[in-house]
Amino acid sequence: MLRVVVHEKGGRTQRFPFEGGQFAVGREEDNDLVLDRVNISKHHLRFRRHEGRVEVLDLGSTNGTYVNGRKVVQPRAMRRSDRVYVGDYILMLEGDDPAIAPVERAELMMPGADGLPTARRVAVPATLPDAGEALAPPLKRAGSTDADVGVTTSARRVAPAGVESTYLDRIANRILQTVLGNVHRLDPVQAPDIEDQDRREALVLIESLVSDMLQGGELEDGINVDALKTQVARELLERGPLDELMADPSIREIQVVGGGPIRVVRHSTHGRGVELTNRRFSGDKGLILAMQRLARKWGFLIEGSPILEGKVDAGFAMYGVLPPTQLRTPVLNLRRNQTDANNLTSLVQENVLSVEMAELLRLAIRNCRRVLICASGATNLDRFMGALVGEIPETLRVVCISDTGRLGRRDTGWIQVRRITDPADALPLSDALGVVLRGGVDMVVSQRCRQEDAAAVMDAFAGAAQGAIVSLWGIDSAHGLWRLAGLSTVASGAIEALTISLARSVDLLIRLSVGVNGETMQVIEIIEPRVTEANGLLHQPIFQALASDDGSTVFQATGESPSFVRELEASAGRISPALFEVLADDA
Repeated sequence: MLRVVVHEKGGRTQRFPFEGGQFAVGREEDNDLVLDRVNISKHHLRFRRHEGRVEVLDLGSTNGTYVNGRKVVQPRAMRRSDRVYVGDYILMLEGDDPAIAPVERAELMMPGADGLPTARRVAVPATLPDAGEALAPPLKRAGSTDADVGVTTSARRVAPAGVESTYLDRIANRILQTVLGNVHRLDPVQAPDIEDQDRREALVLIESLVSDMLQGGELEDGINVDALKTQVARELLERGPLDELMADPSIREIQVVGGGPIRVVRHSTHGRGVELTNRRFSGDKGLILAMQRLARKWGFLIEGSPILEGKVDAGFAMYGVLPPTQLRTPVLNLRRNQTDANNLTSLVQENVLSVEMAELLRLAIRNCRRVLICASGATNLDRFMGALVGEIPETLRVVCISDTGRLGRRDTGWIQVRRITDPADALPLSDALGVVLRGGVDMVVSQRCRQEDAAAVMDAFAGAAQGAIVSLWGIDSAHGLWRLAGLSTVASGAIEALTISLARSVDLLIRLSVGVNGETMQVIEIIEPRVTEANGLLHQPIFQALASDDGSTVFQATGESPSFVRELEASAGRISPALFEVLADDA
């Protein structure tokens, strides 16, 4: 029996029998599996039986078909563990049909427990495609001739010193994929840690594969075999070249694109220096393993999600994108933070904002007011949000919405909500948030608000929760209000009215961007949106960051105080008068 398994993002998992010679997938009713979504073509893909295998073919779809992160251009043989990404769905094949059995196995001589060589059958993929490159040659067995397998061993295939060798990269990738296909628990998606037995088995297998290649004449005498084995072992069992780079305290940023040279940014007494290193991964798979291993260790790896973001080792924050996406290769950025920034005091020390600005924000947060953060794309918005969340009293009932659901994890009594969908999710995010809000909430926190939770955020601003802290990308305060209104409706005519409504609800609007003197991150303005009698918008600054003549940054009060501060002062005297004295002195 052969079945097609369908995982719908945010929906359920279904199974359909694969009978006959082919199985068509698309939006039209004449397909064997109908997926009625706009990102699915009318006739998107087809599974077919061919020469004892099951192949997947893309039928010229608009958005493409991807198997394990690689776009399907030619018919591709399917195995039981392969994942097919199509639109909002993940397809797999299951069953005991031999057509989807693991890759063909070959005999390799491997040292046994007694040190003597013994024959062992391991999976050895004959070819491994590299994006835009020809297929790697098959392994050449001992005793065979070049005519048998078509392998050329000319020294012309080895790149000169200083030139990247795609040939050696393909060899390293084949070894890596072979070991990974036989020792499944090395995959971070399968297991969080590498057991000692798996580690030993992987090292023995790497040694045997390289030895077999040498015997077959596939590796030339001039190749540094030990360096090749070390590279593969580090990418399989550790995090490749990332470990030593992350351990260097002078490095503030690490940028990796696929198998290209790794770029680092150092901060020294001479300023910010960009350096192109001679370190790199052997290819996409090695980088993907390192990214997934970091994410799995720190608890934000979600199977099927191409976005990896969160705090990792050595004070670094990780921002990564995995295929299949619009990006052609995996991309990783690691940025080291000065402090953990668990509260606003840490950011004051880094000159992100002033003591007085921090006190005003604490006042708003602890009294459950409505705060909107508008940030430029170059800032570390997640870190700023973490500091704000650190100021929320633990006694409040709080809902924290973020891509990976890790925001607010310090307090187990809070409701952590993951925005990125998983194939096993049984309820849309908007429905889940609706139930939670109806149950009563003190504070709603949305990190980088998107369309999925915009309606719940608007409800929170309208009174479904006592307070809210919401962040999104935007140029300035006007753009931030307009963007949030636009996210919550599909009717263009309603955006203006919603923007006015938001301005009436928001107590404080924080404009976060690169600093006025080039600082990495800074609160440029704290603003109170005000609505005039003619329904016009007035963006009243409360604090501003200004560049002084000597090149330093000055945080200056404008002399205005927000309306909610005056309300609190009149009702219970819950605020320090010193804050307003500072405002008056700076005016």
